[in-house]
Amino acid sequence: MMKKLFFTVFFTSVIAFSSVANDVQMNQSQNIEKERQETPKQEKIVVAKGGQFTGEAKDNDVYRNGLAAYIQTVNQNITKKEANVIVDSVIKSAEKYDVDEKLVMAIAQTESTYYRDAVSCSNYKGLMQTGDILAEEAGYTPQQLFEPAVSIDVGTSYIDEKLEEFGDTRLALTAYNQGAGTVYSGNYSTEYADLALARMRAMEHFLVENGYINVYN
Repeated sequence: MMKKLFFTVFFTSVIAFSSVANDVQMNQSQNIEKERQETPKQEKIVVAKGGQFTGEAKDNDVYRNGLAAYIQTVNQNITKKEANVIVDSVIKSAEKYDVDEKLVMAIAQTESTYYRDAVSCSNYKGLMQTGDILAEEAGYTPQQLFEPAVSIDVGTSYIDEKLEEFGDTRLALTAYNQGAGTVYSGNYSTEYADLALARMRAMEHFLVENGYINVYN
């Protein structure tokens, strides 16, 4: 009798666990869909892909100088030459992957404050704070992540991948910071994404206020 009772309880538990697992999976999908629906329109993937304020400005030396000036405003330890190298690399990679250069710069600011030699406690390296595996998958050595052009190329490629995967800028930024698995689990914070987007808007404001972007063109 006890043996029969044990198996009854066991199979009931298995069925209950399976039901819970299905509910969790459904909730994960619902959480992502809810995040997509609740995100303000201007923070969808269009923000990351369009360059809504810049148009053809990225081909303009004034605009490039504005981005470099912004970097030096954020981090006064960065020389003008270093800032220009970062900007050139950002625009090159942004065009390559069709990502707004200001979003790439906002990620770099949030990740490393534009320090090329930054290393995290988890051994993420460079301006964009990417890992060794991503570097190797892109055909670089981990040590090359300390080169601005390499770090920016790897990081821009990665955020482009996440933008395509999630179709939403906030979720893509969250996945960049916390991993795609965390986003799919529904157990994530958008604090990083909100900060990066706020910095992107601050950058746009800086460019407009200082005459580096003419919003009427």
